[in-house]
Amino acid sequence: MQKELELKFTDKLKISKKRARVAYLIAMMVIIYFLMTVIKGVYFWTDGSSYSFAQNINESIKIIFTKTWVFPLSNLWEVIPAVPFEGRDIIEFYKVIIPPAVVFGICGLFITDHRTLRAKLYELRADIEKEIALREMRKDAGLETLSESATIEIAISNATNDDPAWHNTGWGKVIIGVAIALVVTAIGLK
Repeated sequence: MQKELELKFTDKLKISKKRARVAYLIAMMVIIYFLMTVIKGVYFWTDGSSYSFAQNINESIKIIFTKTWVFPLSNLWEVIPAVPFEGRDIIEFYKVIIPPAVVFGICGLFITDHRTLRAKLYELRADIEKEIALREMRKDAGLETLSESATIEIAISNATNDDPAWHNTGWGKVIIGVAIALVVTAIGLK
């Protein structure tokens, strides 16, 4: 029974580990995307400025553009929107900021899910080891104990984890729906 429960946990842990790794990769890409939008926005904001500090920033960004102007990145630099630092057009700011923030938040939920499940597995193992040590102490003290398999089964039945992943719960589905609505709204705004 102990091995069966650990296998359930390790299977769940493997699945959540794969999801967490993909989430880390996507989160890293979102961070790069956001930095590129900020760099492009700062470039447009400082372009033609009369202040020497702003001119230096603009020249530094031009150097970044020339160094990264290779095939896949050059297309990305052209297509990627810039964070609008000037004006009061809140819709443009919303379109640039909200989609990466939503994707980053969902990635954070997958990563948190994996960390929580890993902590529960370590807690389960510690509880089982503690129960086995207590049984040995009772046996050494000459106290009457249950059979070896009964003690472990009691410990395991008390420590089972049937918690669904966050995206399989009701609130998880609501979060995913709201996130999709935010992204679709940001893409659809003109």
